Amino acid sequence: MGDILDEVTALVRCKECPWYKNCVIPVQVSVEDIGQFRMAMQGTNLPEQAKSELDQIMESMAAMSQEMILQSCPVFTQRLKEEPKLARQLKKMMQNWGKEGEPDE
Repeated sequence: MGDILDEVTALVRCKECPWYKNCVIPVQVSVEDIGQFRMAMQGTNLPEQAKSELDQIMESMAAMSQEMILQSCPVFTQRLKEEPKLARQLKKMMQNWGKEGEPDE
């Protein structure tokens, strides 16, 4: 009986989550985020060259983060932490992405 209640609770948590059906998305760094960083830099006493270098670093980090970092919903994150088997299955799926017709290991 406990398993059924756990399943129902998990389903309800998922459907009530604001991320529902969007469990994982790339990190989104917007133009506004970069603009806020630039405004914060204006109030510093750094030389203009240092500000320019920091601005370039920020833009590079924003571009890289969108390619390498994912945001995930709290329910999905918790499930991965609680179920190492699920995490292993996802990892295996991703490693075998596009290898249709090949037998599973």
